[in-house]
Amino acid sequence: MRGMNAQTNFTCNHFALVIALRTTFSAMSLKPTLPVTVLTDAARGLAQQMALWGHDVRHPAGNALVRFGMERSPSLGLTGTSCYSMPWENGRIDLHGAVASWTSLENRPGCVFPRDAGRIQLWRERRPPVPGRDHGTGAPTDERWEAFRPFVRWLVAYETWVFSVLGDAWRTEAHRAITRLPKGKPWLPPSRALAWWHLALTGIPPRAQSLLSH
Repeated sequence: MRGMNAQTNFTCNHFALVIALRTTFSAMSLKPTLPVTVLTDAARGLAQQMALWGHDVRHPAGNALVRFGMERSPSLGLTGTSCYSMPWENGRIDLHGAVASWTSLENRPGCVFPRDAGRIQLWRERRPPVPGRDHGTGAPTDERWEAFRPFVRWLVAYETWVFSVLGDAWRTEAHRAITRLPKGKPWLPPSRALAWWHLALTGIPPRAQSLLSH
């Protein structure tokens, strides 16, 4: 019962935070053109997220990505590593150690994020990208963001599940582990990061760092 109350409290507090931030930054969502800084912030957030996924596969109760419903298979292009995939919105999510992507199975572009490049690019193929070989193509900011939105919806669904099932303490400790790494590049604390991704789905989000002051 105590754990259930803690999860309920997190859910209530999280959505209260999202509503407050959405109200604070509502004027920003009226901008007609998406600033490139949104993709810059999203790329930094994805880099942090990839480190968190690496933490999640080592959860004491079992691989969290698999528990969420992803299928594990050998990674093409990176010997000795794994790929996690699952169907999502008429397409497919693929997570590698160095690449994250959403491949569309329809007549529309998907997205790919090669971690070494640090950019969210379009992915126009009907097959998932291969790490180390495929990097996607550039495009105007609005087009890349639109192709990235299905991945953001998946990310929000996954992180919401993590907080609800694995708990706030698990995600917080994973974030602390990133901050302790010599080359760690922490972005936002977990609850603020999830709030930013929520805001990104409802309009033009604020600069990520501005959430630290609210």
